[in-house]
Amino acid sequence: MRPIRTDLLLAAICTLGPLMPAFADPPPADRYEEQAVILTGWLAVEDLSVRDVLVEVEVNGSVRSPRVSESGRFTVSLPADAEAHLRFSKPGHLTKEIIVDTHHLWDGEFKQKQRHVKFAVILTLERHMGGLTYAGPVGSIGFDDGGGCIAVAHDRRMVPAKRGRVMVF
Repeated sequence: MRPIRTDLLLAAICTLGPLMPAFADPPPADRYEEQAVILTGWLAVEDLSVRDVLVEVEVNGSVRSPRVSESGRFTVSLPADAEAHLRFSKPGHLTKEIIVDTHHLWDGEFKQKQRHVKFAVILTLERHMGGLTYAGPVGSIGFDDGGGCIAVAHDRRMVPAKRGRVMVF
């Protein structure tokens, strides 16, 4: 058996390497093409387990579900000039929704800079709410027109929850 000449092998790799096509892994499915805003959220639930929490993000006609860690942390990337609806749900807890509006993101001193917003969401057990639910989205995150500063609003109005009627046969 002839010994392999490593000097020739190295020369061949160096010569042919640039000619070979490079393949990159596709981007993860939960990332958007343009990542103008990174949202990092933490979920807290009254029963202390985030195991079956579902986070859904609807933006530009598509719905995605980011992974929620055991500590309740999740990360979502959003494009500029869009409105995203985030929905947080867990069996036995009231569902919450928030709206994130990324228009005016780069106004003022924030020209073309990636933004990072951090927030928390607490999911409350339904049995503690006396048959009430939220009237609509519980909050919104946006950016001021002309200045680009973050603007946050809360709306905790409650309404009676819709209940299914008992069917009589």
